Parts: sequence; structure tokens; C-alpha cells
Amino acid sequence: MGRYKEAPWGFVCEYRHACPYLGGISATWANILISDAEHDKFRDGHLERCAEKEIQTLECALEKATAELEMLRAENKRLHQRQFKPNRRQPAPEDSSQKTPKKKRGPPFGHPPWNRKPPDHIDKTVHVPAPGTCPHCGCSSLGPSEDKHTGCQEDIVLQPKTFVTEFVHATAFCPQCRRPVFQTAPGELRHSLIGPVTQATAVFLRHTVKLAYRDIRKLFWGIFGMPFVPASAMNFDQNIAGLGNGLYEDLRAKIRSSRIAHGDETSWRLDGQGAQLWYAGNRDLAFYRVDPSRGGDVAISIFGENWPGNLVADDYAGYNPVNPASRQSCLAHLSRKAKDITQEILLLPPHLQEPASLSFCSRLREFISDCCDLGRARNSGRMSFSKAKARKPERQRILDAICHSRLNHPHAENLRQRLIDPDRDAHRIFTFLDVNGMEPTNNHAEQSLRLPVIFRKICFGNRSAIGAQTFSTNLSLITTAKRQDRDPLAFLHTLLTQGPSAAQPFLYRRPLPNTS
Repeated sequence: MGRYKEAPWGFVCEYRHACPYLGGISATWANILISDAEHDKFRDGHLERCAEKEIQTLECALEKATAELEMLRAENKRLHQRQFKPNRRQPAPEDSSQKTPKKKRGPPFGHPPWNRKPPDHIDKTVHVPAPGTCPHCGCSSLGPSEDKHTGCQEDIVLQPKTFVTEFVHATAFCPQCRRPVFQTAPGELRHSLIGPVTQATAVFLRHTVKLAYRDIRKLFWGIFGMPFVPASAMNFDQNIAGLGNGLYEDLRAKIRSSRIAHGDETSWRLDGQGAQLWYAGNRDLAFYRVDPSRGGDVAISIFGENWPGNLVADDYAGYNPVNPASRQSCLAHLSRKAKDITQEILLLPPHLQEPASLSFCSRLREFISDCCDLGRARNSGRMSFSKAKARKPERQRILDAICHSRLNHPHAENLRQRLIDPDRDAHRIFTFLDVNGMEPTNNHAEQSLRLPVIFRKICFGNRSAIGAQTFSTNLSLITTAKRQDRDPLAFLHTLLTQGPSAAQPFLYRRPLPNTS
């Protein structure tokens, strides 16, 4: 290759100011621009810095959006897993030598068997002759034996017919009413073609066995031969609710005078629309109310304003207007919340899982379990009230240590804020240690709402306000009678035949807790 050709010394291009090959622009100026583009990196540096800053901002926004998307996916997956639990059955190993022996079903070896309690009377004795052939092998050469085998069998008696009673009333003329009048006989319902046993049993099946009105009709027709239409079963329900309305209001007054009460609510259906089933009660009393609202006005209508009692409930703000003397937050709700957050974090990609949040949730669940054990030991008598209360400062120090550091996971940080915020749960964690007999959890209210929830799945709630009031009244009275260790069927029969005054002792058999 030849030597690179250069212009002679002192050569001046005649086109240096207007080169026709560059579109008429100056060749000198074009060379300067090319040199700047090759060597000068700071002429357009501000544009590069702006572009780099914008790229960094977009990358941060993308990273944040990705993290939020992963958290939403984890939360959605956790909710899905709660509704549809996976099949935990592990596949059997191919190598038979690696199979672990299965645990024997049933009680452990040496466990005493469970036997049915023998009946307290015998109505009939049947003497069965000895067999002529063996019932096992069919042998016909059987010899005599002096042994006796006795078997006692208990069964029910189905009598598919009704018992009809005719009441012949002697009348007397009333000068004020200006007509003949008659009195009601014992066990008689005035102007009713169906007796009190049938009505009380129908209401008992409705609110205890959770049967629909049509199923109650089928049961009475198929077993007892007692025909009536489903509307009659609904009328039985409303009659008892009308008689027990005064007792229902008295239950509300007893709740307001109780020293400790639990409160909770669950979804309900009222004429196809969303409503709420409220519960308030304790181990002696039960009060239910169906209301379209979930606001604090319903809680006030149950407990009243500035209630002097001690309330156990969850963190729902609808109970704040009640303003009780003291309030215990449900520790089981907090433990379940920590468990849900742990599951969400574990469902995230490894680089988004925060160890500090996982440690916080684990320590909090262990701490709540210890608090519940402390409450059970106090309520069972294994620990005195004063000794349990003396451990409150220690419990508070442990909780402060758990909630000391700020967390990056938003749900875990929200839970931490609940535990340290004075307007939320900070002053409601250890109330059960200050009030003797108070539970650290709200499991009582949740168990009290369990059967109504099953009833909701069967009958889909109520169709009218009258039906909702009927359901609330009868469920409250029957549940309270059972908690007083009284037969609810006998209570309903007494309410129908003798009135509310005679049925009231069924609801207050045991002494109620004092209000001090």
C-alpha cells in the first residue's frame, strides 16, 4: 500500500467555506464537528446525565412495580391455598425397603375401650331358645349348655300416628264482653289445631338441627304421621318468637349488666341483600341480632354507650363507640395474621423475602402462644390471678423487643404498627391479665357463630325483617337455655303452654356473674 497522501504545505482548499460535496456547508466547520464528536465527550454531557437519571428512575419504578406484583401474586396464592387446601398425601417410594411403617389407626395399645352407657331401665325381656344349628359353621350336633348370654339393645319407638285431644269447654256469659267465654285447659293452645309438642319440636329442629321448613314438614309427615304445610312451621317459629320477645329484651339487659362479654359479627343474607349477624354473650348468656348495618350504632344498641363491662372482640372499629371499661383484642386473630404474612413472604421470590419480617412473625406467634398458655393456666386455677398479673411487665418488655425495628414488608410493618399504636391494639394486648376470668382470645364468640353460619349455608338467611327478628329471638333463647344446662325443648313447651313468666327460670338457672 502506498503512503497516505497529504495536501502540500500551505495548500488552501477553495471550497473550505462552501463545499459542494457537503451540501454547501463549510468544510472547516464540518471537520470541527467531527473532531468534537470523536474527542469531546462533555459537549452534550448534560443530555446524557438527564437520560441516565431518567433510566434510573424508570428502573426503580419497574423494580417497585415488580415487587408489588410479586406480593399480590403471593397474597392471591395464599388466599387460594386457604380455600383449596393441597393434597398432602406423599407418593410412595419406589424402593419397598424405604417405606416407613404406617401408624396403626385407632387408639394406642392398652387404651381402655369406649362402651355405651347401659340403660337405666328395661321395658321388655325376650327369652331366646338355644339354636339347633351353629350360626357360624352350620353344625347340627349341638350339646346342652348352662351358660347364658345376655344382650341389651336400646332403640326408639316410632308411632306413626297423632294423638288427638278434644277439649270440651264449659262457657260462662261475660256481661262486659256480652258474649260467652271459656278458659284454656292445661296443655292447650287457644284456637290452634296443632298442639304445643309439635310446635315446640318444630322450632327445636329449626334452630338446633338447622332444618329448613320443608324438611321439618317431611320429618313430621314421614315419622310421626303429622301433616302440615311449611307455612305452618314458619308460623310456629313466629308464635314462639312473639311470646319470647320480652325474654329476648331481658337478655339484652342481662348482657349490659354482665362483667365480661364477647362480641363478634358475621355476614348474613336478608331478602337477598348483604346483612350482618351480631353476637354478644358469655358462658351463661347468648344474644343474637340480624341487622343490615355493620356500623357502630348496632354495637351501641346491644351494649349501650360507655358500657361499664369488659369486652373481648377483634380489632373491628365498630365496637369503639361502645367505649367499654376495658377491651381485650383477640390474640388468635393476631397470630393468624402473622401466619398469613409468613405464608405470603415464603411465596415471594427468594430475593424479595425479608428475613427480618419472617423473624418478626415467628417470634410474635410464639409470644402469643405463651400468652394464651398463661391465660389458660390462670383461668384453670393452676396459677393465681395475682401471680399471672405480676407477669404483665415482663410480657410487655418482650413485646417491645419484638416490635423494636421497622420492617420493609408492608403487611408485616402494618401488623407491627397495630401492636405499638395506642389507638389500635397497644393497650388491648394484656387486658386479660388485669380482669380475672377474661379470655385472651375471642374463640367463644367465633364458636357461638359457627352453627348460625352452617344454618346460613342451608337456608340462605332470611327473607324479611320479621323472619330476621324471629330467628334472632329464638336462637338467643334456645342457646341461652342450653348454656343454663336446661332442656331447650322443655323450655319451648313451657313458653307455649304457660307463658314467659313460667319459662324465664329456664334462662337463669345458674347464678349470673356479678356486675362489680
